[in-house]
This record gives sequence, structure tokens and C-alpha cells, in this order.
Amino acid sequence: MKKYILFILCVFLCLAPLTTAFAEETPSQPKVMVTDYKTDGELKAGNTAKISITLTNKSKTDYVENMKLTFSDPSGDIVPVSVASGFVDKLGAKKSVTWDIDISVSESAKDGNHAVNIMCEFESKSGGGSSSDVINLDVIGKKETETAAIPQDTSQPRLMVTDYTVENGSIIPGESRNVSITIKNTSPSKAVSNIKLSLADESGELKTDGMGTAYVKSISANGIYVWTVGLTAVHTAKTGEHPLTLSMEYEDSNHTGYTASDVIRVSVRQSVMLKYDSARLPSKSIQGETVTVSINLMNTGKSTIHNAMIDVDVKGLDSGGTVLVGEITQGESKAGNVNLRVSNEILGKVEGKITISYEDDFGGAYTETVDVSTVIEEKVIKADSEEEEEKKNPLWWLFMLVGAIIGGALGFGIPYAIRSDKQRKEDEKRL
Repeated sequence: MKKYILFILCVFLCLAPLTTAFAEETPSQPKVMVTDYKTDGELKAGNTAKISITLTNKSKTDYVENMKLTFSDPSGDIVPVSVASGFVDKLGAKKSVTWDIDISVSESAKDGNHAVNIMCEFESKSGGGSSSDVINLDVIGKKETETAAIPQDTSQPRLMVTDYTVENGSIIPGESRNVSITIKNTSPSKAVSNIKLSLADESGELKTDGMGTAYVKSISANGIYVWTVGLTAVHTAKTGEHPLTLSMEYEDSNHTGYTASDVIRVSVRQSVMLKYDSARLPSKSIQGETVTVSINLMNTGKSTIHNAMIDVDVKGLDSGGTVLVGEITQGESKAGNVNLRVSNEILGKVEGKITISYEDDFGGAYTETVDVSTVIEEKVIKADSEEEEEKKNPLWWLFMLVGAIIGGALGFGIPYAIRSDKQRKEDEKRL
């Protein structure tokens, strides 16, 4: 029994080296895998590009052959331009090969990373084999915000007055003047339609020619419409600015109704009328004397007169400057007094002008001019003033006699009284 066991051990020890050698000669299965990739062109929705994929045979000893390469994107957003596969005849151990494939990115490709499968099927000495790798491609696609539904425009279209003009700048009572009003639709996207326009003056002093309303079919987005309406002021209308209200009613494309209003200011200009009297000089003037001229100014118009002034320009008469009368309200009268100093160097007739100037409520200037004249006479001065006094006092000699007597009496009496008082005081001392 022991001999059989010993024989088996000897046989086993002899065969062990052969088994190890045989095992070492058995070849291993080659592995082919993606080791690199790059894109030529931007991977953007709707675009095409080229992808270069590098595959390497990782076997140290065996080559592979009849390699079939396949490209696939599970999402279907990235597809080859022509065929989805490629072929390589043979790839040696530790060798690499680059597969170039043209791809197309769909219009609806989603934005972000796409995992693409690269499949490789091959043959080797040890039999057939295959490998699969995943590469990640970054696609610039349509973002969710771009594909989301466009929100409905719910903005309100607005009408507003952007400009207006008045014919000849203002309205005069009794005359019709055109007012042109520019209305703009400020909405950049919505037109308005079925528009009604109304113009009114709360004071009732300005009246429209006709009803004062108008109908406009439509105004496009960012469009304008110019409405021209005639206005007339009543005869009693106040001078100055009158606010007018323009009301607008309209609809948008959904037949939603809106209203808007604006205020425009229109100027009314009443007539200005000034009357005066006593604008004249005395027929005669004396050298060196002062002559006063009083002129009465009357406002007979329908608006206030401002800055009424009087100027006198006559040779030989010095006025000293302009006389300001000031403001004269409707129906009021004011007097302006001008003092004129007559020259001592001029004699005879002199002529000149009296000018009356004033302004209306809008600063308009008006003047009234009157031609005047006077005769300057020489002032008479008497040489002997005593003769004039004699004529005025015929009993001058009597007054002189009485004065002499009174003077003599005073000349005698005062010294005598002084001496008598002195003598009395000395007599008292002796006693």
C-alpha cells in the first residue's frame, strides 16, 4: 500500500512543471476601451460637428481584428450624419486608433450633458470579444425658459395728449380759432379702437364749434391722431389761461373698455382800450414858473391795463422824467399829474408831444401820442421896489413922522430914567 502512494506522489511531482508551462502559454482575452475623445465644433441644437474617439487595445501580447465600432445616444438628440458604425481591420497590442464620426444635434435637443454609448466588437486569437464605454457630451440646447409658453400680454394701452397748438396763439372773443390736439397710443404692442373724444370748458366761456365730440375708428400701437376742433370765446370771457378737459373712451383688441383724460390750457385775449382827457398845455407860460398838467386816463376795454405811464417832451419845459400811473382795472380811471418847469432862456411858442404808454395782460405794448404847444412869456420884474410900496401906501409920510416922534421920545426918556434912578440910589446912601 505504501508503495502505491509513493508512486503517485512521484508522478504528480513530475507533471507539475508541465502544467505550469501550459498554463503560461494560454493567451489572455484582449480588452479594447475608449481612452480619449474630443469634438470639433460647437454641440449646439440644430448644428453639426465632428467627434474624434480614441480606442486602445490594452492587451500586452495579442492583437485584435475585424473591429466594429457603434455610436448611439439613448435620448436620440445626437445622431450620426450618415452611418452609426465604423470598421477597423486590425489593432495591435498596446496600440490605439482614432475613429472620426460626423454627428448632428437635433433642433429640440435639451440643454446640458448627454451620455453617449460607444460599442466595440472584435476578434482575437482567444476568440470573439466586445467592450462598451460611455462618453459625456455637453450640448447647448433649448432651455426650459425658451420652450415655455409666452405669457399673454395683459398690459393696458394708454392714450394721452402729447402736444397741442392754438391758431395765432390765443383766442379773441367773437372769433373762431382752431385748436389742434395730438393724441398718442403709448402701447408698443396693442392698437385701440372705437374711440370717442370729448372737449369741454367748465367755465362755459369757451365754446366748441359744433358738439365738441369726435369719433376715431382706431389708433395703431405707438400711433398718433391729430384732432382739430374750432373754439370761440364769449364776449365776457376773462383774459388769461382757460383749462379745457379732453376725455377719451376706447377699447383694446379684446373689447375691454378704458377711459383717459388730459387737461390743455388755452389763452383768451380780450381787447385793450384806453381813453384820456386834459392832455394839453396852457396857452401861455411864464419863464421860471411851474406848470402842472393833469391827464385823466380811463380804461374802457375788457382787460386790465398795466404800467400806464406819461411822458412830456416839449422844448423849454422840463418834466423831470416819466410819471408812472400804474395799473388801471376795467372801468376804472386814474389821473397822472406832470409838473413842468418853464425855462428862463426860451421865449415864444414851443411845441412838443405828450406820450401815454401802457401794456395788456400778455405784455403787449401800446402808445398814444398828443401834439401840444404853449407860448412862453417873459417874467416882468420892477426896478424900484420903493415906488411900488409908495403906490401901495399913499400916507407913507404920516407913518414916518409918527415913527420919528416915537423914536425921539424913547431916545430921551430911557437915558433920563437911568440917570434919575442912579441919583436916587446915591441920595439914599448919604442919608
